[in-house]
Amino acid sequence: MVNVFGGNWTRDKLRILEDYLKAYTTALKNQSFRLWYVDAFAGTGYVNLTSGSVTQGRLSIPEELDTETANILKGSARLAIEVDDRPFDEFIFIEQNFEYATELSKLKQEFSGRSIRIVPDDANKFLPDWCAEKNWQLGTPWRGERAVIFLDPYATEADWQTVQRIAETESVDLWILFPLSALSRLMPNERVPDDANAAILDRVFGGPEWREVLYQTHTQPNLFGEEEIQAVRNEQQAIVELYLGKLKAVFPYVAPNPKWFRNSRNSPLFAFMFAAANPGRGGQIALGIANHILNRW
Repeated sequence: MVNVFGGNWTRDKLRILEDYLKAYTTALKNQSFRLWYVDAFAGTGYVNLTSGSVTQGRLSIPEELDTETANILKGSARLAIEVDDRPFDEFIFIEQNFEYATELSKLKQEFSGRSIRIVPDDANKFLPDWCAEKNWQLGTPWRGERAVIFLDPYATEADWQTVQRIAETESVDLWILFPLSALSRLMPNERVPDDANAAILDRVFGGPEWREVLYQTHTQPNLFGEEEIQAVRNEQQAIVELYLGKLKAVFPYVAPNPKWFRNSRNSPLFAFMFAAANPGRGGQIALGIANHILNRW
């Protein structure tokens, strides 16, 4: 099974992540840290693009694929396993979809010599507990261990509480695909969201402050001369800046210029963001690597 998803932006997302993982592990090549790679919403291990074309380049394409099926890409989980200059020591792939998780389990057979754990669970349940357990075992920052976590939700699944728990480790580098388009659809342009959508936004942003930041309210008379309150949503840039501000409040280092991914009509879909939880020199180095890669794109 290959999960069908995305377009050219998916290819670019995977290239950015692959470049970072290679540079990250190379930077730590002479260090004694035990390195973890954690992939939430991990999919199946391969991605079949629904649109766009893929060209051979820095991003590897499975050798067994011919040119007619070259739009099938190695997913983030497989790319992380195949980092070889300084391989990761431990892998956790979280995927709640049972069929996808079953497909992911084949990676354990293919790479039987690697330490791979498949977690068929909700990432928002597993990750906060895992981070808290590691904090208890190793201290904060973690003694002798470091990790890269990739949050790649299908839409609005990544809770702010999960992101905050990651920041508290002081040891994790985080890549998160911020679902700008999905969030925009929950926020009408000329009225505040209904209660159901507002609850989703509260969960993603970690509270109700988005109401005041993203909506400007003013009064105007109606046909009967009575004043009505009208709410107008700010531009999508404001949505991204709000989330970046949230990241900066809990992470010591955050890349200031995320990569925006757009569809064929040039409408924004996602913003690919990076944050480093390490408050020391390690976080500075991680931010430098991420900025260099993001600025190239």
